[in-house]
Amino acid sequence: MNTPKQAKPTAPFRHNLRPPAFLPRFAPLALALAGVFGVWPGGAAHAEDTVSATADIVTLEAVTVSARRAEEQLKDIPFSVTAISGEEAEARRLHTLEDVLRQTPGIDFVTNMGVANTTLRIRGVGALQKVSGDDTSVILNVDGIPMSAASATLNVLDVERVEVLKGPQGTLYGRNSEAGAVNIVTRKPTRWFEGQVRAEIGEDNHQLIEGVVSGPLSDSVAARVALRGSGIDNHIENMRDGKPLNKPREQTGRASLLWQIGAATTLNLSAGREEQKHRDWVYLLHPYGDPAQIDGPPGGESNRRAVNRYNAELKHDFDRAVLTLLSGYSRTHHDSTTPIYEGRTYTQLIGFAPDASWSSVTREKAWNHEVRLASAPEARVFWVVGLNSFRSNRSLDRIDSYDTFYPDNPTASDTFRDFTTDADAIFAEATYPLTDATKLTLGGRYTREKKTYKALWIASPDNSSPIREARDNQKLSDSYATGRIALGHALSPRLNAYGIYARGYKAGGFDDEGTNFNTAFLPDEPYKAATVNSYETGFKYESSDMRLALNAALFFNQVKDDHMLMFDPQSMTTNKDNRDTESRGFELDAQWRATHALTLSGGIAYTRARIKGAGTTGGDGGVRSGNGVPEVPRWGAMLSATYEAALPAILGMATPRLNAKLTNRYVGKRPADPQNTFDLKAYNKLDLRLGLQQGGTEVYLWADNLLDEQYDLYGYYIAPYFPGGSDARIGAPGRGRSLGVGINVIF
Repeated sequence: MNTPKQAKPTAPFRHNLRPPAFLPRFAPLALALAGVFGVWPGGAAHAEDTVSATADIVTLEAVTVSARRAEEQLKDIPFSVTAISGEEAEARRLHTLEDVLRQTPGIDFVTNMGVANTTLRIRGVGALQKVSGDDTSVILNVDGIPMSAASATLNVLDVERVEVLKGPQGTLYGRNSEAGAVNIVTRKPTRWFEGQVRAEIGEDNHQLIEGVVSGPLSDSVAARVALRGSGIDNHIENMRDGKPLNKPREQTGRASLLWQIGAATTLNLSAGREEQKHRDWVYLLHPYGDPAQIDGPPGGESNRRAVNRYNAELKHDFDRAVLTLLSGYSRTHHDSTTPIYEGRTYTQLIGFAPDASWSSVTREKAWNHEVRLASAPEARVFWVVGLNSFRSNRSLDRIDSYDTFYPDNPTASDTFRDFTTDADAIFAEATYPLTDATKLTLGGRYTREKKTYKALWIASPDNSSPIREARDNQKLSDSYATGRIALGHALSPRLNAYGIYARGYKAGGFDDEGTNFNTAFLPDEPYKAATVNSYETGFKYESSDMRLALNAALFFNQVKDDHMLMFDPQSMTTNKDNRDTESRGFELDAQWRATHALTLSGGIAYTRARIKGAGTTGGDGGVRSGNGVPEVPRWGAMLSATYEAALPAILGMATPRLNAKLTNRYVGKRPADPQNTFDLKAYNKLDLRLGLQQGGTEVYLWADNLLDEQYDLYGYYIAPYFPGGSDARIGAPGRGRSLGVGINVIF
């Protein structure tokens, strides 16, 4: 259902205070069931008036994004941006950022044996196999505060939109945005009272409850609070007791305060916390079984991850510019314990399941400060200039680990590693109209970055290694320039064409699992920085009746020295390599308001990503030039159909509405690993949501993976341990069909 535009509120509130788009969308009629469901009458009546006044509108809503650190129309940005509104995420039940990214063609999301080892690639650009927690190719921003890829499992709770920026974003987003950036923009407090309550139950003990409330505290201060608790039992069964492997649970909360200091000045403060338990993926022997089974000690796998974020953003409007001061702090704590040898896998490899376990504790603190001055909205010349300072301190400790099968295992130890990063940057970008139809964009950023690494390794009492203690201390400094140049031309009032060249950079660093220092008394040398030269051309089109939006892009990326971790499961040692890659392809996405009731949207991406040339370590490790970049499908697509229409009176409801959404995601065949040992099969995942709405209340049925498609989340090959022995393929399966029911109340 189309969301009408809202008038801007008058002073004292001026910024980010229009009614959020979800309010009229879920409240088209008044009061009929308000008494039954406890809906606040004033909100429902207001929603009825709003919708009735716009019932005949059959157009797409204009999309505003902040991809260049200032609000702009999506069609005016000279590179590819995919924007998913908070309403769309709610309608498609995309509860986490992981869900959103998996639904976006051209993005490859891999959680390989744990959320701490999350890898993101865009258009085939990114680490071949992630080397460390700092090795991020796609930067994540929550209200402007950068987060690591390990945070890609964050809940998408009460957000205004999620923006996916494709191509290097080093100009405005800085370090570790070699392949692109993802912005999460949360909803801000409102000057009127509003709220939402949602609850779901479903198969596998699925449960979700969330609530949002927002409103004024005084004439100049407004507040907003959002909470969610959710969980679903693991679909993997422990064959030793026949029970689910674990029961993942998540809790998320965020509170924000908006203070209108003066007519042109606002301060937005927010604090959020997210806690995830038993969220990590373990590996299974393929084929996984039906149901998928793992062989391990009950309760032997456990983990807990907690993230706290604090943001402060001060904005002041001058006559011709907007000043923004942004400051943020985040703290992450992650505990994990897991068996080293999965029973079914190692029974196939060596004939029995050894007893071994490792435990790790990861802590990270990060500070980000930025001052930015940008052109005023609707200015003829767009420009932005700023300074940024980033600091992080991360520790990775492995304690109480043991291995009864391989006593010399380097991980059978107490290992303490500390990583620090200090980065300072200056940046600027401007778009200048050469003519009424042609615009030139120039942007650049200069960054100075310093990293330190300290490690202490102490062998466990049962470890038979002659080395009992080892240390490693190193430093790394780097300075680099990134930037882009783009040319846009309006072929007509509705059709814009553009071309862009961008230079991306991903700093080098120190790997999380280096073993040279504790096996040979040799320092674990830092991995090299990666660079990318990216070329893109495309067009953005909107029909004159505003019912069709169509975007297309051709791209070509040349990457030098991207990162690859090489792990030997037999000796439990690691090495790292730098490899060049190349990717090319095209993307097409569209949205069509076919009728007042039916909207179709979707996209298709073709990506051919290859490894080029030899490695830097003297051997290819089976990773040959011409191999496909792992987990990057040649084809990917998404198609969604939304149908929203009024129904005759039914079940005691005077004016019900039907809300239906059917979404299919297609992921093509892709190589599982850099060695291209085997391919992961293509699959389709079909999701359905069917709701009946009266006033501000909707009851809905949902089906996730409706056709019960079987698919792999990742794959890995383990060679035979001895001549003539068996090899093994491991991985993790996606969840099968899951059904449930929910209720959503807007007031």
